[in-house]
Amino acid sequence: MKKDDVTCPRCGAGFRRLELSSGSGSKGEYRCPVCETTLEQFGGDKLVAYRLTIQPSIRGLKTG
Repeated sequence: MKKDDVTCPRCGAGFRRLELSSGSGSKGEYRCPVCETTLEQFGGDKLVAYRLTIQPSIRGLKTG
């Protein structure tokens, strides 16, 4: 299992990313639930999960 921290380049939201190479996932993509920016595209060969850990500031969203 691999753990990483990911930050959305558009709104600054923070995420914890978990990757399991022992499980298979599905093809697709993960988009930031705050601003809809694509953070990653999946091939389906690994199971990947994201969890929002840092909410972006509302002020930063209004200027973006």
